[in-house]
Amino acid sequence: MMKQLNINFVDRPLWRMPVAVRQRQALIGLGVATALAGMAIVWQWQQLDQQLDEMTQSITLARQKLVERTPPATAPLLLFEQQIVSINSAIDQLNTPWPALLDGFERVASADIALLQIEPDHRRRLVKGVAEAKNHQQMLDYLKLLGSVAPFSGAMVIRQEVNEKDPNRPLRFMFEALLDDSLAVVETSGEQARDAE
Repeated sequence: MMKQLNINFVDRPLWRMPVAVRQRQALIGLGVATALAGMAIVWQWQQLDQQLDEMTQSITLARQKLVERTPPATAPLLLFEQQIVSINSAIDQLNTPWPALLDGFERVASADIALLQIEPDHRRRLVKGVAEAKNHQQMLDYLKLLGSVAPFSGAMVIRQEVNEKDPNRPLRFMFEALLDDSLAVVETSGEQARDAE
């Protein structure tokens, strides 16, 4: 007897196929999808790894350029004692209360005395000066008056001589005028007020 062949040239829909065929096709589809997903993940991983390598190289290159452009650190400035003394002297000169000093000298100015030079001495808290007078009495009166006006607390003669080169023969004298301590307090409080601002 002959075996009957069941040949059907019409494609059946998937849901009408036998279960084993459907499972096989589903497994093949799942395998293909898994392989494609795996390949996509590997490709993406390689792209990220390549980008990471490029970024690392560019950062290294940028650091090298930055190091090349950065000047070397300079050594700290070391000052000698004489330089420090000179700087402090200049600061003292800048901190001289010139308005108060000049006001004091202007208050005692007269036609009988010629003030030739003044120089503050901050360490000794005084002002050195050179002046000329017609006679000793005018010199003494001038120093007495100078020592009694602010910002001075006293004045005295250091040296005196007659100027023989001048036909009037004026008395040239060097003097020191002591600064009043209240002026130092005013200066210090003024500096503290400026610092507080």
